[in-house]
Amino acid sequence: MLTSRSLSHGLVLLMIAAAPTLALAAEPAATAAGSADLWAPALRMLLSLGAVLGVLAGCVWLVQRLRNGGAFRTGLIEVVSGISLGGREKVVLLRVGGEEILVGISPAGMRPLHVLQSSTRTTDFSTYMDKQS
Repeated sequence: MLTSRSLSHGLVLLMIAAAPTLALAAEPAATAAGSADLWAPALRMLLSLGAVLGVLAGCVWLVQRLRNGGAFRTGLIEVVSGISLGGREKVVLLRVGGEEILVGISPAGMRPLHVLQSSTRTTDFSTYMDKQS
């Protein structure tokens, strides 16, 4: 299965493997008299750096899009939100059908913490607090 992590690792490895070949191909042939002109190599270096940074920015954008679901969001389970509580513990809010389930994840395993019905969930905190009192 192709995941965003394996895709990003593959792209990074491809860029690392292709870098020496591209550098050799861009290297101009040595002249017999030598060249005192430094502007052409400096310009070529800056353009190459810009191209590499552009490819890197594109890869970061693609990985973030795939991590957030992007076009590959399928199935019944959706990760709504998550927060890290420490080195290896986190709390994740999952949406399954019409319910939202708060799940605690630790090295010992996963444990459901709370189940929210979608009809009771409100987006405005003050409205929610008014209903509670």
